[in-house]
Amino acid sequence: MALSRMALAVLARWRRGGAGVAATAIGLGLLTGVLPFRGRLAIAPAMGQTIDGESASEVEAIAPLTFEGVLDETSAVLEEDGSYFNTHTFEGQAGQTVSIELSSDNFDAYLLLRSPYGELLGQDDDGGGGTNARLTIALTESGTYTAVANTYGPNETGRYVVKVQPASDEDLREAEVLAEAARLDKQAFELRRQGQYAEAIPLVQRSLNIRETALGENHPLVAQSLNNLALLYQTQGNYVAAEPLYQRSLNIRETALGENHPDVAQSLNNLAALYQTQGNYVAAEPLYQRSLNIYETALGENHPLVATSLNNLAALYELQGNYVAAEPLYQRSLNIYETALGENHPDVATSLNGLALLYQLQGNYVAAEPLYQRSLNILRDCLGRESPECGNKPQ
Repeated sequence: MALSRMALAVLARWRRGGAGVAATAIGLGLLTGVLPFRGRLAIAPAMGQTIDGESASEVEAIAPLTFEGVLDETSAVLEEDGSYFNTHTFEGQAGQTVSIELSSDNFDAYLLLRSPYGELLGQDDDGGGGTNARLTIALTESGTYTAVANTYGPNETGRYVVKVQPASDEDLREAEVLAEAARLDKQAFELRRQGQYAEAIPLVQRSLNIRETALGENHPLVAQSLNNLALLYQTQGNYVAAEPLYQRSLNIRETALGENHPDVAQSLNNLAALYQTQGNYVAAEPLYQRSLNIYETALGENHPLVATSLNNLAALYELQGNYVAAEPLYQRSLNIYETALGENHPDVATSLNGLALLYQLQGNYVAAEPLYQRSLNILRDCLGRESPECGNKPQ
């Protein structure tokens, strides 16, 4: 059975880039250069919060529950990315604070939580350590909650365990400080969108310090903060400051998540983009190639992030004058984007523009012109629409 993410949770947006109460990843990434500016959140409201006039400490703690299951071809499927999922329900009471963990030795766990009304309350990837997921949250309604056992990438299968148990005081303290780090990331992302890089940097630095203190220096969330800070420095042209941050982010992810995790591919891509910007094409190429290989293996050959990697590698070959190598990569990137995102998506316009420039550099103006025109039409149409895919928000 295929089920859209919208059907799975009413407020769910793109799983890796939407906003939720207990988990969020902000920024969908750039088509050339670096990949996403991200910050996940797996957190609860302030400690001591009163819900419906009753202190959380006066509510009986939730009884621990354990669900065991298998994700395979018989499981439901999220149609956007082809990942399998199973659902498990439990009764919750307003005022209870719960910790939900999804662990597996077979796949990269991704956990979502739905309210009794189907609202997406939280989502998490690596909050449980390694490739396991965890959410800590204060329940604000009494009723049946749904924990969704999911995988990070498509077609991942295997056995798993979901545990629902009362959140400890330590869990709640950690959740509070991580919530603050995520709020800082979100503020920094908005400042970055406005071009206020100098103002965004101290916010990300504070987020990084919070996560290092709460989680230790080698946690995947620390790697995300390092990636975000490096991106801001790179955007400012401060390559000397950006490089060690990208490298440290890469090292943490390889150790904590494994060398073939999609987040490792992100770090490889971003470090390659930095080297490319500095004109160090020899250092950039193998990083782009490795990033592409990881995405193809982990997410499938037709995933949009594969298209991003193809686009970036093609741009590198173009800069080196290797037009023969660049052209099929641009064409494949374009085909993936058109199939996965639709023919009028702005990412399609980016690929069209890249391919057109390649033809122009070769003097093939007849082939370049219609591609430029189509790219321009897509972007012009986008500017007139209030659409998340265009990067526009209703006022």
